[in-house]
This record gives sequence, C-alpha cells and structure tokens, in this order.
Amino acid sequence: MSAAERLVDTAQIVSEFHTSKPRISEWSNNPDSGFPPVAHTEGRKRFWRHDQVAQFFAQRAPKKRALPAAVLDADPNELLTKREVAQLLGYTRTSTIDAYVRDRPGYFPEPDENTDGPMWRRGTVVAWAGNRPGKGRRSSAPGPALPPVSADGDPDELLGTAEVASLFGYSSTASFSSALYQGRIPELPEPDLLEKQEGSRGGPRKKWRRATAVAAARRRGVLPATGHDDNEDLVGAAEAARILGYKDADSLLSALGHGLLPDLRQPDAFHYRRGSAGRPRQQHWKRSRIEELAARRNPTP
Repeated sequence: MSAAERLVDTAQIVSEFHTSKPRISEWSNNPDSGFPPVAHTEGRKRFWRHDQVAQFFAQRAPKKRALPAAVLDADPNELLTKREVAQLLGYTRTSTIDAYVRDRPGYFPEPDENTDGPMWRRGTVVAWAGNRPGKGRRSSAPGPALPPVSADGDPDELLGTAEVASLFGYSSTASFSSALYQGRIPELPEPDLLEKQEGSRGGPRKKWRRATAVAAARRRGVLPATGHDDNEDLVGAAEAARILGYKDADSLLSALGHGLLPDLRQPDAFHYRRGSAGRPRQQHWKRSRIEELAARRNPTP
C-alpha cells in the first residue's frame, strides 16, 4: 500500500495528531472545517486517507511569527516594559505575559530588572521568541557564542555582562541575567560600575572589575582556587568514600557533617554544577590527602 493509499481510523488520528474523538467528529460533520471526507467505512467504523489528514493538521499548525528586522537590529540591552514586550511579541494584552508567568513557571524569561516594575532587555525577549518552547519543532540553531574570557589579564579591566556570564560558564547572557536577578549567584557582588549610555533607553550596563569577577568565580567553584595545581588529582565524595571504606558518598558526607572527619572539614576545591539534579556545589579533595588519611585510619600491621 502506498503512502497515499494508507487509511487511518479515529483512534489512530487521535494518537498520531494529538487531538480528540469529539474534535474529529465535529470537523467531520462540518463541511466548512476542511477536514477530509471519509474514504472507507466498515460498519460504523470510518477511515480517512492518512495523507489528507496529515495535510489538514499541517495547515492548522500555527505559523511561527518572524520578528521585524528593525526589532532584531535594535539595541539588545534596551530595557522594555511589560507593555512594550507584549507589543514586540504581537500580543494585544499584557495579560498574556501574566498568564505565562503565573501558569507556566520557567516558560517566559524572568525580568532583567525590577525597580519600578518588571523590565526585560530586548535581547532577552528576542532570544526567547526565536527559540520559544511549545508545540512544533523547536529551533536547534544555537545562539551567538559568548566571548572566551581569561581569568588572567588586567585585574582592573571592566567586564560586561557577556564576559562575566562566559567566565561563570553560562551559555547566554539571558540565562546569566535571569540567575543574577533571582539571586542564584550570591558569590558575585554588586557591579563595580553602572555605565549609562547616552541616547539609550536601556538601563545602565553592569560592569565588574576582572579581579572581582574572577574572585567570585573561584568562590563559586567554576574556576580553580588560587595556587591550584592542574596536575593534582582531585576526588569527589564518591571516590573519597570508596578509599576510606564508607558505603557511599552520602555516608561519607553524613560523617563529615557530624564532625567525624575533622581532617576533611576543609575541601581542596569546590566544583559547581549548574542544572545538576544532585548537589550543585560539590566538595573535592586531593587524592593524596585522602589516601594519607586512609593509611592513618587503617595502619598496616
């Protein structure tokens, strides 16, 4: 049977095209709906041509709204009010954004500023609109890569949001700004400078001294501590537990929390894992240090 000859019944349409039996019945009984005619019947069971059904649903799929070039080329750091964001996205009411925030947590980006009301940077909204979650195939095109930033260099050089986001391991300025706004980067202090650009409606741009950002990144664990030897073998809680004879990482961390391992109270490094389902801030110790402790705890006769 060719693809054009393939027939599907109501249950198959519901399963493949994620609709409901009442909707199919409604469309089928309405000659103006555009739903294809019944191609075959077996008793009370009806069948339709699969290619015609697929074409019907393809025509019903919402078309992705392309943002005007003027919007894409405008200053990405310009701050927009909720009403301006709604207008940019083609919404007639701001209640659409309110519904996103209220009913679908994490769907719409968090505001970049919230002084006299929530405000979003144009770049945040444009990035969301280009890759917004929802029905249909999500765009797989990656956003612009953040610039590589070295921890070395002039400690007094001012770094912008993109550079600090890169230093902290974020994939975009939008995700970094959202995390910063929500207080999820407590290691990073207030900016060293707020730079206001003349003629721009956007708020002042945040700037941090390289030394400030690097020190915060080291405290967070996304950069190695000062004096850390890259060749030094570090182990996490699971490997340390194995060497010391504990059942698992949780057992070792429990003993550590109860003061039973005072020699390990101060780890040699922290590894910070964003988006991890486990502990985001993970302690690491030098393997040599763990092995020395194991030897003292279990001396060879």
